[in-house]
Amino acid sequence: MTDGPLAGFRILDLSSVISGPFCTMLLGDLGADVIKIEAPEGDTLRTFSRPQKNGMSVGFLSFNRNKRSIVIDLQKDGGRDLVRRLAAKADALIENNRPGVADRLGVGYADIRRVNPKIVYCSISGFGPDGPNANAPAYDPLIQGYSGLSNLQGARIGRPMGVQMAMADKITGITAALCMVSALHAARNRGVGQYVRVPMLEALIAFNFNDTGFPHVLQPPEEFKNQMPKSVTVEPFKTRDGHISVGPFTDEQYRGIAVALKHPEWWDESVPRMERVRNILRNSAQAYQEKDSAELLAALRAQDVPCAPVHTYETLFEDPDAIANQIFFMYDYPDVGKVRTNRCSARFSETPMQMQRIPPRLGEHTDEVLRECGLERKDIEELRAAAVIK
Repeated sequence: MTDGPLAGFRILDLSSVISGPFCTMLLGDLGADVIKIEAPEGDTLRTFSRPQKNGMSVGFLSFNRNKRSIVIDLQKDGGRDLVRRLAAKADALIENNRPGVADRLGVGYADIRRVNPKIVYCSISGFGPDGPNANAPAYDPLIQGYSGLSNLQGARIGRPMGVQMAMADKITGITAALCMVSALHAARNRGVGQYVRVPMLEALIAFNFNDTGFPHVLQPPEEFKNQMPKSVTVEPFKTRDGHISVGPFTDEQYRGIAVALKHPEWWDESVPRMERVRNILRNSAQAYQEKDSAELLAALRAQDVPCAPVHTYETLFEDPDAIANQIFFMYDYPDVGKVRTNRCSARFSETPMQMQRIPPRLGEHTDEVLRECGLERKDIEELRAAAVIK
Protein backbone atom coordinates (compact mmCIF):
# COMPACT_ATOMS: atom_id res chain seq x y z
CA MET A 1 0.00 0.00 0.00
CA THR A 2 1.40 3.37 -1.01
CA ASP A 3 1.67 6.26 1.43
CA GLY A 4 1.68 9.06 -1.16
CA PRO A 5 -0.60 12.10 -0.79
CA LEU A 6 -3.30 10.47 -2.99
CA ALA A 7 -3.23 7.13 -1.16
CA GLY A 8 -6.74 5.73 -0.90
CA PHE A 9 -8.00 7.17 -4.20
CA ARG A 10 -8.81 4.75 -7.02
CA ILE A 11 -8.65 6.01 -10.61
CA LEU A 12 -9.79 4.17 -13.71
CA ASP A 13 -7.62 4.98 -16.71
CA LEU A 14 -9.29 4.41 -20.07
CA SER A 15 -6.79 6.63 -21.88
CA SER A 16 -4.01 5.71 -24.27
CA VAL A 17 -0.82 7.00 -25.90
CA ILE A 18 0.50 10.09 -24.01
CA SER A 19 -1.79 12.84 -22.69
CA GLY A 20 -4.02 10.66 -20.52
CA PRO A 21 -1.36 8.12 -19.48
CA PHE A 22 1.02 10.94 -18.47
CA CYS A 23 -1.75 12.42 -16.32
CA THR A 24 -2.49 9.10 -14.60
CA MET A 25 1.21 8.32 -14.16
CA LEU A 26 1.55 11.56 -12.20
CA LEU A 27 -1.49 10.63 -10.10
CA GLY A 28 0.04 7.20 -9.54
CA ASP A 29 3.33 8.83 -8.52
CA LEU A 30 1.27 10.74 -5.94
CA GLY A 31 -0.03 7.48 -4.52
CA ALA A 32 -3.36 6.91 -6.28
CA ASP A 33 -4.32 3.35 -7.21
CA VAL A 34 -4.46 3.67 -11.00
CA ILE A 35 -6.18 0.84 -12.88
CA LYS A 36 -5.30 0.99 -16.57
CA ILE A 37 -8.14 -0.52 -18.59
CA GLU A 38 -6.79 -1.68 -21.95
CA ALA A 39 -8.36 -3.19 -25.04
CA PRO A 40 -7.30 -6.78 -25.86
CA GLU A 41 -4.59 -5.44 -28.19
CA GLY A 42 -3.33 -3.10 -25.47
CA ASP A 43 -2.49 0.59 -25.41
CA THR A 44 -1.26 1.70 -28.84
CA LEU A 45 1.96 2.90 -27.23
CA ARG A 46 2.89 -0.67 -26.24
CA THR A 47 3.79 -1.53 -29.83
CA PHE A 48 3.69 1.70 -31.84
CA SER A 49 6.74 3.52 -30.46
CA ARG A 50 10.41 2.61 -30.78
CA PRO A 51 12.86 1.42 -29.64
CA GLN A 52 11.46 -1.90 -28.42
CA LYS A 53 12.92 -4.91 -26.67
CA ASN A 54 11.15 -8.27 -26.53
CA GLY A 55 7.84 -6.66 -27.46
CA MET A 56 7.99 -3.85 -24.89
CA SER A 57 8.31 -0.29 -26.17
CA VAL A 58 10.21 2.50 -24.49
CA GLY A 59 7.18 4.75 -24.98
CA PHE A 60 4.94 2.55 -22.85
CA LEU A 61 7.60 2.18 -20.16
CA SER A 62 8.00 5.95 -20.03
CA PHE A 63 4.36 6.83 -19.31
CA ASN A 64 2.90 3.94 -17.33
CA ARG A 65 4.64 3.30 -14.04
CA ASN A 66 2.55 3.06 -10.87
CA LYS A 67 -0.43 1.44 -12.60
CA ARG A 68 -2.18 -1.92 -12.71
CA SER A 69 -3.29 -3.28 -16.10
CA ILE A 70 -6.63 -4.98 -16.72
CA VAL A 71 -7.85 -6.04 -20.16
CA ILE A 72 -11.54 -5.46 -20.96
CA ASP A 73 -13.14 -5.54 -24.40
CA LEU A 74 -15.46 -2.52 -24.47
CA GLN A 75 -16.91 -3.69 -27.79
CA LYS A 76 -18.81 -6.31 -25.82
CA ASP A 77 -21.82 -5.63 -23.56
CA GLY A 78 -20.18 -7.58 -20.75
CA GLY A 79 -17.10 -5.38 -21.00
CA ARG A 80 -19.09 -2.18 -20.72
CA ASP A 81 -21.00 -3.60 -17.76
CA LEU A 82 -17.69 -4.50 -16.12
CA VAL A 83 -16.31 -0.96 -16.51
CA ARG A 84 -19.45 0.49 -14.97
CA ARG A 85 -19.12 -1.98 -12.08
CA LEU A 86 -15.54 -0.92 -11.50
CA ALA A 87 -16.55 2.75 -11.75
CA ALA A 88 -19.11 2.30 -8.98
CA LYS A 89 -16.22 1.83 -6.54
CA ALA A 90 -13.78 4.31 -8.09
CA ASP A 91 -13.08 7.94 -7.24
CA ALA A 92 -12.23 9.07 -10.76
CA LEU A 93 -12.12 8.02 -14.41
CA ILE A 94 -10.15 9.52 -17.27
CA GLU A 95 -10.44 8.97 -21.03
CA ASN A 96 -8.93 10.67 -24.08
CA ASN A 97 -10.95 9.17 -26.89
CA ARG A 98 -12.22 11.29 -29.74
CA PRO A 99 -15.31 13.17 -28.51
CA GLY A 100 -18.41 10.96 -28.60
CA VAL A 101 -16.60 7.61 -28.55
CA ALA A 102 -16.98 7.01 -24.79
CA ASP A 103 -20.68 7.87 -25.00
CA ARG A 104 -21.22 5.43 -27.89
CA LEU A 105 -19.44 2.72 -25.91
CA GLY A 106 -21.70 3.29 -22.92
CA VAL A 107 -18.94 4.57 -20.62
CA GLY A 108 -19.44 8.32 -21.07
CA TYR A 109 -19.99 10.68 -18.16
CA ALA A 110 -23.77 10.25 -18.09
CA ASP A 111 -23.43 6.44 -18.02
CA ILE A 112 -20.81 6.46 -15.27
CA ARG A 113 -22.52 9.11 -13.18
CA ARG A 114 -25.64 6.94 -12.97
CA VAL A 115 -23.67 4.28 -11.08
CA ASN A 116 -21.50 6.72 -9.11
CA PRO A 117 -22.70 10.34 -8.68
CA LYS A 118 -19.56 11.21 -6.70
CA ILE A 119 -17.10 10.25 -9.42
CA VAL A 120 -14.71 12.74 -11.01
CA TYR A 121 -14.84 12.08 -14.76
CA CYS A 122 -12.14 13.67 -16.93
CA SER A 123 -12.18 13.79 -20.73
CA ILE A 124 -9.17 15.01 -22.71
CA SER A 125 -9.99 16.23 -26.23
CA GLY A 126 -8.09 18.01 -28.97
CA PHE A 127 -10.32 21.09 -29.15
CA GLY A 128 -12.95 22.79 -27.03
CA PRO A 129 -16.55 21.55 -26.80
CA ASP A 130 -17.84 24.22 -29.21
CA GLY A 131 -16.82 25.40 -32.66
CA PRO A 132 -16.21 23.70 -36.01
CA ASN A 133 -13.37 21.49 -34.70
CA ALA A 134 -15.15 20.29 -31.55
CA ASN A 135 -15.19 16.66 -32.68
CA ALA A 136 -12.07 16.69 -34.84
CA PRO A 137 -9.16 14.32 -34.18
CA ALA A 138 -5.97 15.93 -32.87
CA TYR A 139 -2.38 14.97 -32.21
CA ASP A 140 0.49 16.81 -30.62
CA PRO A 141 2.02 18.42 -33.78
CA LEU A 142 -1.39 19.76 -34.85
CA ILE A 143 -1.96 21.41 -31.49
CA GLN A 144 1.56 22.89 -31.47
CA GLY A 145 0.83 24.55 -34.80
CA TYR A 146 -2.76 25.56 -34.04
CA SER A 147 -1.82 27.17 -30.69
CA GLY A 148 0.90 29.35 -32.26
CA LEU A 149 3.73 27.50 -30.51
CA SER A 150 5.38 26.41 -33.77
CA ASN A 151 5.66 30.01 -34.95
CA LEU A 152 6.99 31.12 -31.57
CA GLN A 153 9.56 28.32 -31.60
CA GLY A 154 10.73 29.16 -35.12
CA ALA A 155 10.67 32.95 -34.87
CA ARG A 156 14.47 33.25 -35.01
CA ILE A 157 14.78 31.20 -38.20
CA GLY A 158 11.76 32.79 -39.90
CA ARG A 159 9.60 29.68 -40.27
CA PRO A 160 7.43 27.53 -37.97
CA MET A 161 9.27 24.79 -36.12
CA GLY A 162 7.83 22.13 -33.81
CA VAL A 163 9.19 21.50 -30.34
CA GLN A 164 10.99 18.16 -30.51
CA MET A 165 8.89 16.43 -27.87
CA ALA A 166 5.22 15.75 -27.14
CA MET A 167 4.82 19.21 -25.62
CA ALA A 168 1.07 19.57 -26.14
CA ASP A 169 0.35 16.06 -24.84
CA LYS A 170 2.45 16.49 -21.71
CA ILE A 171 1.23 19.99 -20.86
CA THR A 172 -2.33 18.67 -21.24
CA GLY A 173 -1.50 15.71 -19.00
CA ILE A 174 -0.11 17.98 -16.27
CA THR A 175 -3.15 20.26 -16.57
CA ALA A 176 -5.52 17.29 -16.35
CA ALA A 177 -3.70 15.93 -13.29
CA LEU A 178 -4.04 19.27 -11.48
CA CYS A 179 -7.72 19.46 -12.41
CA MET A 180 -8.41 15.93 -11.21
CA VAL A 181 -6.67 16.48 -7.87
CA SER A 182 -8.72 19.66 -7.41
CA ALA A 183 -11.97 17.91 -8.35
CA LEU A 184 -11.20 15.00 -6.02
CA HIS A 185 -10.69 17.49 -3.21
CA ALA A 186 -14.03 19.12 -4.04
CA ALA A 187 -15.75 15.73 -4.14
CA ARG A 188 -14.43 14.87 -0.68
CA ASN A 189 -15.51 18.25 0.72
CA ARG A 190 -18.88 18.61 -1.01
CA GLY A 191 -19.92 15.04 -1.63
CA VAL A 192 -20.53 15.52 -5.36
CA GLY A 193 -18.52 14.54 -8.40
CA GLN A 194 -18.21 16.46 -11.64
CA TYR A 195 -17.28 16.33 -15.29
CA VAL A 196 -13.87 17.84 -16.12
CA ARG A 197 -13.01 18.53 -19.76
CA VAL A 198 -9.44 19.41 -20.72
CA PRO A 199 -8.95 20.43 -24.39
CA MET A 200 -5.34 20.11 -25.54
CA LEU A 201 -5.54 23.38 -27.48
CA GLU A 202 -6.70 25.37 -24.47
CA ALA A 203 -4.14 23.75 -22.16
CA LEU A 204 -1.26 24.65 -24.50
CA ILE A 205 -2.52 28.19 -25.16
CA ALA A 206 -2.82 28.76 -21.41
CA PHE A 207 0.76 27.53 -21.02
CA ASN A 208 2.08 29.72 -23.85
CA PHE A 209 0.21 32.99 -23.55
CA ASN A 210 1.27 34.23 -20.09
CA ASP A 211 4.67 35.41 -21.34
CA THR A 212 4.68 35.06 -25.13
CA GLY A 213 1.43 37.01 -25.41
CA PHE A 214 2.79 40.19 -23.79
CA PRO A 215 2.45 42.29 -26.99
CA HIS A 216 -1.28 41.51 -27.12
CA VAL A 217 -2.30 42.06 -23.48
CA LEU A 218 -2.73 45.85 -23.37
CA GLN A 219 -5.23 47.31 -25.81
CA PRO A 220 -4.96 48.50 -28.49
CA PRO A 221 -1.81 46.37 -28.96
CA GLU A 222 -0.28 48.64 -31.64
CA GLU A 223 0.48 51.24 -28.97
CA PHE A 224 2.51 48.88 -26.79
CA LYS A 225 4.35 46.44 -29.06
CA ASN A 226 7.38 48.72 -29.30
CA GLN A 227 7.78 48.52 -25.50
CA MET A 228 8.48 44.80 -25.58
CA PRO A 229 11.94 43.96 -24.20
CA LYS A 230 14.28 42.18 -26.56
CA SER A 231 15.75 39.17 -24.79
CA VAL A 232 19.14 38.27 -26.19
CA THR A 233 20.17 35.68 -23.59
CA VAL A 234 17.76 32.88 -24.51
CA GLU A 235 20.07 30.97 -26.83
CA PRO A 236 23.11 29.10 -25.47
CA PHE A 237 26.52 30.65 -26.05
CA LYS A 238 29.25 28.79 -27.95
CA THR A 239 32.43 28.01 -26.04
CA ARG A 240 35.71 26.47 -27.17
CA ASP A 241 34.47 22.94 -26.37
CA GLY A 242 30.68 23.20 -26.44
CA HIS A 243 27.99 25.59 -25.19
CA ILE A 244 26.83 27.20 -21.95
CA SER A 245 23.72 29.09 -20.91
CA VAL A 246 24.16 32.47 -19.24
CA GLY A 247 21.12 34.32 -17.88
CA PRO A 248 21.95 37.73 -16.36
CA PHE A 249 19.04 39.79 -15.10
CA THR A 250 20.37 42.46 -12.74
CA ASP A 251 23.05 45.08 -13.30
CA GLU A 252 25.22 43.32 -10.72
CA GLN A 253 25.06 40.12 -12.75
CA TYR A 254 25.98 41.90 -15.99
CA ARG A 255 28.88 43.53 -14.14
CA GLY A 256 29.80 40.06 -12.83
CA ILE A 257 30.21 38.78 -16.40
CA ALA A 258 32.71 41.54 -17.14
CA VAL A 259 34.66 40.79 -13.95
CA ALA A 260 34.61 37.02 -14.57
CA LEU A 261 36.04 37.57 -18.04
CA LYS A 262 38.67 40.00 -16.64
CA HIS A 263 37.29 42.98 -18.53
CA PRO A 264 35.59 45.18 -15.89
CA GLU A 265 35.81 48.11 -18.31
CA TRP A 266 33.04 46.55 -20.40
CA TRP A 267 30.54 47.73 -17.79
CA ASP A 268 30.98 51.47 -18.33
CA GLU A 269 28.76 53.48 -15.97
CA SER A 270 29.18 56.57 -18.12
CA VAL A 271 27.05 55.22 -20.97
CA PRO A 272 23.27 54.47 -20.96
CA ARG A 273 22.28 51.14 -19.40
CA MET A 274 21.02 49.41 -22.56
CA GLU A 275 24.24 50.30 -24.35
CA ARG A 276 26.19 48.79 -21.43
CA VAL A 277 24.10 45.60 -21.59
CA ARG A 278 24.59 45.25 -25.34
CA ASN A 279 28.30 45.85 -24.94
CA ILE A 280 28.57 43.09 -22.31
CA LEU A 281 26.60 40.60 -24.37
CA ARG A 282 28.45 41.35 -27.60
CA ASN A 283 31.93 41.17 -26.07
CA SER A 284 31.22 38.19 -23.82
CA ALA A 285 29.77 36.12 -26.67
CA GLN A 286 33.11 36.47 -28.45
CA ALA A 287 35.15 35.85 -25.30
CA TYR A 288 33.25 32.65 -24.43
CA GLN A 289 34.45 31.05 -27.67
CA GLU A 290 38.06 31.33 -26.52
CA LYS A 291 37.62 29.36 -23.28
CA ASP A 292 36.38 25.92 -22.23
CA SER A 293 32.92 25.56 -20.70
CA ALA A 294 34.11 24.32 -17.30
CA GLU A 295 36.52 27.25 -16.91
CA LEU A 296 33.82 29.75 -17.85
CA LEU A 297 31.20 28.27 -15.52
CA ALA A 298 33.63 28.36 -12.59
CA ALA A 299 34.51 32.00 -13.24
CA LEU A 300 30.89 33.08 -13.72
CA ARG A 301 29.68 31.23 -10.63
CA ALA A 302 32.42 32.88 -8.59
CA GLN A 303 30.70 36.19 -9.47
CA ASP A 304 27.22 34.75 -8.73
CA VAL A 305 26.20 35.06 -12.39
CA PRO A 306 23.34 32.66 -13.32
CA CYS A 307 24.84 30.11 -15.68
CA ALA A 308 24.66 26.41 -16.49
CA PRO A 309 26.12 23.78 -18.79
CA VAL A 310 24.20 22.79 -21.92
CA HIS A 311 23.87 19.02 -21.65
CA THR A 312 23.16 16.10 -23.88
CA TYR A 313 21.54 13.19 -22.06
CA GLU A 314 24.91 11.42 -22.04
CA THR A 315 26.54 14.28 -20.15
CA LEU A 316 23.45 14.92 -17.99
CA PHE A 317 23.62 11.36 -16.63
CA GLU A 318 27.14 12.15 -15.36
CA ASP A 319 26.32 15.61 -14.00
CA PRO A 320 27.17 15.99 -10.27
CA ASP A 321 23.81 17.57 -9.44
CA ALA A 322 21.89 14.85 -11.30
CA ILE A 323 23.85 12.19 -9.44
CA ALA A 324 23.60 13.85 -6.02
CA ASN A 325 19.83 14.24 -6.36
CA GLN A 326 19.33 10.78 -7.90
CA ILE A 327 17.36 12.28 -10.78
CA PHE A 328 17.79 9.07 -12.80
CA PHE A 329 17.78 5.48 -11.58
CA MET A 330 17.65 1.93 -12.92
CA TYR A 331 15.25 -0.92 -12.31
CA ASP A 332 14.79 -4.43 -13.71
CA TYR A 333 11.89 -5.20 -16.05
CA PRO A 334 10.89 -8.80 -16.88
CA ASP A 335 12.26 -9.99 -20.25
CA VAL A 336 13.70 -6.53 -20.89
CA GLY A 337 16.48 -6.14 -18.33
CA LYS A 338 17.79 -2.84 -17.02
CA VAL A 339 15.56 0.17 -17.61
CA ARG A 340 16.47 3.77 -16.84
CA THR A 341 13.83 6.21 -15.65
CA ASN A 342 13.63 9.58 -13.94
CA ARG A 343 12.60 10.12 -10.34
CA CYS A 344 9.25 11.64 -9.47
CA SER A 345 9.41 15.39 -9.83
CA ALA A 346 8.60 16.69 -6.33
CA ARG A 347 9.57 15.88 -2.76
CA PHE A 348 6.98 15.54 0.01
CA SER A 349 8.35 15.42 3.56
CA GLU A 350 5.58 13.15 4.93
CA THR A 351 3.86 11.52 1.92
CA PRO A 352 6.57 10.91 -0.67
CA MET A 353 6.04 10.52 -4.40
CA GLN A 354 7.79 7.40 -5.61
CA MET A 355 7.69 4.52 -8.05
CA GLN A 356 5.71 1.81 -6.27
CA ARG A 357 5.05 -0.28 -9.37
CA ILE A 358 6.97 -0.81 -12.58
CA PRO A 359 4.89 -0.39 -15.78
CA PRO A 360 2.45 -3.31 -16.01
CA ARG A 361 2.45 -6.11 -18.54
CA LEU A 362 -0.75 -6.29 -20.57
CA GLY A 363 -3.55 -7.66 -18.39
CA GLU A 364 -1.15 -8.44 -15.56
CA HIS A 365 -3.66 -7.44 -12.87
CA THR A 366 -6.97 -8.43 -14.47
CA ASP A 367 -7.81 -11.20 -12.00
CA GLU A 368 -6.51 -9.25 -9.01
CA VAL A 369 -8.62 -6.17 -9.74
CA LEU A 370 -11.78 -8.14 -10.52
CA ARG A 371 -11.48 -10.13 -7.29
CA GLU A 372 -11.19 -6.82 -5.40
CA CYS A 373 -14.38 -5.76 -7.17
CA GLY A 374 -16.20 -8.77 -5.72
CA LEU A 375 -16.17 -11.19 -8.66
CA GLU A 376 -15.78 -14.89 -7.90
CA ARG A 377 -13.28 -17.05 -9.69
CA LYS A 378 -16.02 -18.73 -11.76
CA ASP A 379 -17.32 -15.31 -12.85
CA ILE A 380 -13.83 -14.33 -14.01
CA GLU A 381 -13.43 -17.62 -15.89
CA GLU A 382 -16.77 -17.07 -17.66
CA LEU A 383 -15.79 -13.55 -18.69
CA ARG A 384 -12.49 -14.82 -20.04
CA ALA A 385 -14.18 -17.63 -21.92
CA ALA A 386 -16.47 -15.05 -23.53
CA ALA A 387 -13.40 -12.96 -24.49
CA VAL A 388 -14.71 -10.02 -22.43
CA ILE A 389 -11.44 -10.02 -20.49
CA LYS A 390 -8.00 -11.40 -21.21
